[in-house]
Amino acid sequence: MNQRIVSHAYSADDPGLPSPPAVTDIRHTLREQSRNASANAEPRLGPTVPAAVRRWKLWLLTVCGIYPTIVLLGLATNPVLEDLYLPVRLAVLVPAAAAAMVWQINPRLQRHFGAWLTR
Repeated sequence: MNQRIVSHAYSADDPGLPSPPAVTDIRHTLREQSRNASANAEPRLGPTVPAAVRRWKLWLLTVCGIYPTIVLLGLATNPVLEDLYLPVRLAVLVPAAAAAMVWQINPRLQRHFGAWLTR
């Protein structure tokens, strides 16, 4: 910060204004506040960083979830979509399968196989 602005804001001629705080004083105060906050904090239960998931296990779990989803969606929509070309049918099936995987199937599979995924 510009020394001229600081000295003008904290005018030494006016006895009613405080002197400018030193940067080291502010750092010391913040350090003390941080120490006090961490000392008074409640202990955390469990690990603070989630355990690493094995990618091949996550891939296997995803394959086991998406295959039956695509088969069932294909069978359910076949009477309606059978006259359409394959890319159009897939344009309908893929977003539906992805939505089912993201919001329904994967959370349940990960909850059920969570311990196995991190071993």
